Amino acid sequence: MKLQLMLKLIILHMESVIIGALLISGIVQLIYWGVIFMRFAWHNPEKQAKPNTSPEPISVIICAKNEEENLRENLTHILRQEYFDYEVLVVNDGSTDGTAQVLSDFQKEYTHLRVLHIPADASRKMKGKKYALSQGIEVSKHELLLLTDADCQPASRYWIQGMQAVIGGEKQIGLGYGPFFTIDRHLNRFARFETVYTAIQYFSAAIWGFPYMGVGRNLIYKKSLYVENEGFKKHAHITSGDDDLFMSEVATKDNTTICLEKSCFMYSKSEIRPTHYYKIKYRHNTTGSHYKSMHKLFLGGLSLSHFMFYLSFLTAIILHLSIETTVSLYLMRLILVLIVYAKTAQKLHEHHLTLWIPIFDFLLLFYFILLTPALVSGNTKSWK
Repeated sequence: MKLQLMLKLIILHMESVIIGALLISGIVQLIYWGVIFMRFAWHNPEKQAKPNTSPEPISVIICAKNEEENLRENLTHILRQEYFDYEVLVVNDGSTDGTAQVLSDFQKEYTHLRVLHIPADASRKMKGKKYALSQGIEVSKHELLLLTDADCQPASRYWIQGMQAVIGGEKQIGLGYGPFFTIDRHLNRFARFETVYTAIQYFSAAIWGFPYMGVGRNLIYKKSLYVENEGFKKHAHITSGDDDLFMSEVATKDNTTICLEKSCFMYSKSEIRPTHYYKIKYRHNTTGSHYKSMHKLFLGGLSLSHFMFYLSFLTAIILHLSIETTVSLYLMRLILVLIVYAKTAQKLHEHHLTLWIPIFDFLLLFYFILLTPALVSGNTKSWK
């Protein structure tokens, strides 16, 4: 009898723990989606205050390592921008393919293209792409720096104009959006979903006044800000982080703004091979352990509550625990996520993803599990 009573008490305790975890994680998720992300979903870019300043010359910086094909395909779109004064500076970081020749051919046609060649055996003070980017910034001609990658293509000929328009006065940093081209593949759909999901986070954080990252393929800031921060010195030993770790250090609620104009989107191709896609996302997530405590709390709370919500929900369903409460909370969260995500996807011109939201939202559970080692390791040897 005592054993049976003990077992019943253990089962009751487990049930209360599971339902308690579901309720707590569900409430946290409702706060994220119903308060923090809701504000960005209904943010109106047209009402965003524009700096009343004159256009300034710009240095567009692209770091390239064995990017022969990508440069052939995309560089023309950068070189033919409608802007009154800009240079395109490509940093060729020890490429062993035909990158140098491709750049030489482009220079014959475009006088505003400059190339900085870095020998493969050059002595380096920092890891990965950061060294190439730091060298490019050092020799750039202008105060305004607009960064992108060799595999990227602007949405229009007004990319530079639109990104520059958000800078002026107190605003020294502009966060742009970098979506993927749409193709009819499930991995591409998930990659686009995850890109919107990430954008929801860093754009929301910027609007609420605690910006923590930007994407290196579409980011503008002032050179003086870089110099005052001593560049990437504080995280020179970390291979990645030339965009998010740097933004985490210098971005504030006063000096940072966002650009959501479709003409300023910077598109790239998504990986079509799951293993390569995983490697890219793994590399991107290695910097998470180096974020500021507030940013870790913000991102960690979101991921952990998402994980715990689905884990406790599935457990409760399997064990038939408080089915009415469990299903009601699930539907409440799902409806809120659908509303906020669909509104945001429309803003970012990804409305075709709406029907996939319930499926991909669930798959994030496994996505978080797979990327947990990246957050623990905190570094990668990959150049980019």
